[in-house]
Amino acid sequence: MKVQVCCGKTCKSRFSEYIITRLENDKQKFNLDNLEIEESKCMGDCKIGPNIMIAGNKEKGMNPAKVSELVRAKFKK
Repeated sequence: MKVQVCCGKTCKSRFSEYIITRLENDKQKFNLDNLEIEESKCMGDCKIGPNIMIAGNKEKGMNPAKVSELVRAKFKK
């Protein structure tokens, strides 16, 4: 499963790097071997970022805890 994390100017100012760090930690901690983490250019919707794209769906207003929960839930399916 691919997760793209917006690293555009606004999302970066809202600490999107911490989302990437959390995902990298979760990948090891929960053995999520099929998790692909990518930095992305601006995805738009800057006013409600940080934004991610997961399995082709854009999720807005994310933080590390929300992303972690969302990714782990998708892996359980």
